[in-house]
Amino acid sequence: MILKYDFGSDSHPWSPPSLEQALDRLDSVGAGLDAVILTSKDAFISEYVPKENNLRFGATRFTGSVGDAIYFTQSFRKIHPELKAILLFVDGRYHLQADQETDPKFVEVVKLDVEPNIEGGIQQSLSRFSGIRVGMDFERTSVSGLAQYQRSLLSHGGTLKHLEGLKMLEALGLPGWSVERPVFSLAEKTTGRSISLNLKALSKAMQEKAGHTETLHVTATADDVSFLMNARAYHTPNQASILAYSFFVKNELILFLPGCSKNSSVKLDQTQWGEFQVTVIRDSISDLKEKLKRHSVKDVFFNGSAMNALLPEIAKELFPEAKIHSDWNWLLKTRTRKTPEEMNSIRNAFVKSSRAIAKTLRWGKSESVKRAISEVDLANYLYDSYAAEGAVALSFKTISGAGGNSAIVHYSTPSKSEHFTPGKIALLDSGAYYDSGFCTDCTRGFFAGGGTSGIVPESWQREIYTATLRAAIQVFMKPVDARLSGKEVDALIRGKVKDAGYDYLHGTGHGIGIHVHEEGIRLSTLSIYPQSAYACVSVEPGIYLKDHGGVRVENVALLIPEGDAHYRYENVVFVGYDWDLIDLSKLTEEEKIYLKDYESKCRELGTALNECPL
Repeated sequence: MILKYDFGSDSHPWSPPSLEQALDRLDSVGAGLDAVILTSKDAFISEYVPKENNLRFGATRFTGSVGDAIYFTQSFRKIHPELKAILLFVDGRYHLQADQETDPKFVEVVKLDVEPNIEGGIQQSLSRFSGIRVGMDFERTSVSGLAQYQRSLLSHGGTLKHLEGLKMLEALGLPGWSVERPVFSLAEKTTGRSISLNLKALSKAMQEKAGHTETLHVTATADDVSFLMNARAYHTPNQASILAYSFFVKNELILFLPGCSKNSSVKLDQTQWGEFQVTVIRDSISDLKEKLKRHSVKDVFFNGSAMNALLPEIAKELFPEAKIHSDWNWLLKTRTRKTPEEMNSIRNAFVKSSRAIAKTLRWGKSESVKRAISEVDLANYLYDSYAAEGAVALSFKTISGAGGNSAIVHYSTPSKSEHFTPGKIALLDSGAYYDSGFCTDCTRGFFAGGGTSGIVPESWQREIYTATLRAAIQVFMKPVDARLSGKEVDALIRGKVKDAGYDYLHGTGHGIGIHVHEEGIRLSTLSIYPQSAYACVSVEPGIYLKDHGGVRVENVALLIPEGDAHYRYENVVFVGYDWDLIDLSKLTEEEKIYLKDYESKCRELGTALNECPL
């Protein structure tokens, strides 16, 4: 069974040219330059960009969702023979995967530390070369990202030139991406939102900031458009969002569908519009400009970190005297704070996913000691289990890792030849969308053995599983001080893993909502976000031992205010833990009480993995 919004049946046969051919052709696009920056983004600053439209993939063959690259032209490499053609920058989630997927003949993998800024790593690398001439597609980076690149290069005498993404796609042999799926409204009872409610609130916020009503609001990211319109479209794999831009001026919202989505039908619930008008423009910049020119605009608002660097130029051209507010994060803050209806939709989605995941774990654990179960087998069983629960799409590629592969943080290419043989640890990280339009995300693992099989875990397996579990439940056992930043909550959880002598090269948590990595809240060593009331965030510490195995325990919380000083982390994931891997002697009494209650809820829902001894 194929999920409703899966792209499996829509895919067209396509094979990229050899890497050597692709890089030779890219050299012609970068004629007169020393280097070309290749981002993993599209014009909507998306995280999950299909390979067909991913410049970084075309130049490296690396399939991770995050990571950018520098291509050094042949003429520049003659001057600097120590350089390889490509530098690929990845964070801790992808260190092992990048090594596996790239050819060291062409690609040098630059492994950055715990969640560093990829753009910062590239800037630092380019700063070694005074006066370097660099090209990139400005449409595939954000306004703030482009400004950082320009400042960094200028400080070392370098220059930055815009290169058309379509020309680079052609050079790399990438067909690009197009889609014809409809844009449709969600029910107001599902989200507590509507176009009218959203636009009224946005209009009021801009008027308060500007002091008048002659304002224009521009969005570029697919999530922002989806949120503002209370709509979904599933235009790309693993995202429910709309590949479109929106322009809100006076009482009119203009939905602009560019070439990639211009043939998508728009089926919006007009009862949600209220006093506002919605106009659809399909891939005509001239029509868009003509429409906008009819208005007087004194202030233009957008979020520079979520806006492709070319789009605001339209507003600047039409309204050269307007004041530009490029740090407008109203959408970000509003989307992060979930309504009661959204929280209920999220809770319901996670109950369904919990049932699918628990069913899959039980099957994998029992079957793996009877016969050969491959990583693909487990991922396929989970896919079917999600379908049985009413899922309409996956929210990311399922991570199904056996043994040593479970230590690859974002291992997203399950193998038919790798099996969950008795004695191995399995790691399963997955998520799905349902009709509510909100995604889920959960990581669990199991030991292939235990029970009556006579196969027992090794001491290191129990050690890393228990240590990770203890870290994962810390914020759920008692309310958390509301004054703590995301960085400080990360330290609270990460500290438990460090106490056991380990650490992990990724963040502890990310926002969840329309998208599985939603901005607005983050728990990491570099988090700039505070905790936020009614936010939805993952909590996912891990321990990974290369070539042996890894553990990640991921729960998801709604942050419910308790008084003025604390947040209660309400867990919406109910998937039982593998008690074969838990060392009871390492648990505190408080942890035992919490886990006993948690497992009781899992038994009520039918989502326990095995018998809890507490």
